[in-house]
Amino acid sequence: MGVWLPSESPRSLLGELEALTVVCPRVVATGWTAAAIHGHPWPPRSHDLEVASGSNRVRRPGVLSRQFEIPEEHWREIRGPHGRPVRVAVLDRALFDLARYLPRDQAVVALDGAGRLGMDAGAAVARMAELNPGVSRRSLALSHASLCDPLSESPMESRLRLFARDLGLDHLVVQYRVPGTIYRLDLADPARKIAIEYDGAHHGYSDQHTMDVERRNRLEALGWTVIVVTKRQLFGTPAELAEQLRRAFGLSA
Repeated sequence: MGVWLPSESPRSLLGELEALTVVCPRVVATGWTAAAIHGHPWPPRSHDLEVASGSNRVRRPGVLSRQFEIPEEHWREIRGPHGRPVRVAVLDRALFDLARYLPRDQAVVALDGAGRLGMDAGAAVARMAELNPGVSRRSLALSHASLCDPLSESPMESRLRLFARDLGLDHLVVQYRVPGTIYRLDLADPARKIAIEYDGAHHGYSDQHTMDVERRNRLEALGWTVIVVTKRQLFGTPAELAEQLRRAFGLSA
């Protein structure tokens, strides 16, 4: 608000940050804004510009202002699409702030997704916590970081893992390779040969569906029990899903 851009300029996250920097030059992008600029694969479809603004709160539509300082060694200056410099937190710091401020499931999704960039987010958050011993929510960030797994291949897979963990299934192996086959399982108990698989929207296409059926038949022939979970089950009927998993793993309610 209050900054004019050329009408032909495409709208972009970095362009919006550049516009904000014109009127608030000391802000540092962090959280999802910085993570998205660094190429995080799973940012929300829409989110406010998230910035650290020091002791001053930035009150502007579409801006989430965090009142803390990010040390100079933890941000980098880059150029926006119109050539103006903007400050962006390094990815380690952005993940640390996401782990501090997001609810558990959202925080773990953010940390898991960094694994797609080749980063060990758990170690990154631990380093930032050590370098910032006095910041608020530090212990919460460490707690969330202890739950992340860089092998997770989708946000829904991460959420399913946490759902299973809350039922007491904290021993499941992520992306388990079934010996003697080409197959990997989203979540697996190799000793019991029980697998939990998330089926996203693409599994409904005919070719993919055919391959999924063949895959499950082959796994069942090897003695595996495969429990398929959909988005509707996870969000729409969680109690029913929980009971199904408890029965399969022999857990008491």
